[in-house]
Amino acid sequence: MADASTARRVEVHPECEAVVEFDPELTFECVDDCTWCCHHGVLLYERDLLALAARESIADATEQFRGADFVRKEPKDRDAHVGEDGEACYFLRDDGLCALHDEHDWKPARCSVFPLSVRVEDGDIHVSVREEARRHCDGLDVSERRVIDHLDAFLPELLWELDDPETRREL
Repeated sequence: MADASTARRVEVHPECEAVVEFDPELTFECVDDCTWCCHHGVLLYERDLLALAARESIADATEQFRGADFVRKEPKDRDAHVGEDGEACYFLRDDGLCALHDEHDWKPARCSVFPLSVRVEDGDIHVSVREEARRHCDGLDVSERRVIDHLDAFLPELLWELDDPETRREL
């Protein structure tokens, strides 16, 4: 959570603002072999589910949990960066790359948001860095790519269309 001196409103997309609650100097770049974000179940918003179905068979790749659609997790032969249960995202390949991102140049909204956290407060979207990411994500502060300058890549416009874009829901 940021203090009053760092929280600021930023236009992410035309007519779509977010309250940013992290240091504006924060940088992020995915690093090879990290895959920490891939051990979470990926919530699929309706538009993401439809987009996924246009790219891949969703029969084996998805499951419902508490009325929401998720990309399912499965056991992986990787030692690093899988969940405590030894599982990771269905689309995480053995080479550590995401099949959806690598083969289709696409990823669900929830994947785009990592390592950030989104919540709604007083009708505004608030964006911070996940506490878990501060402990586990190897891509924080390793590049010159300032997150605040690229928020449109992290926060798809879809989030402003949702009743509840909260990112804490996990499988």
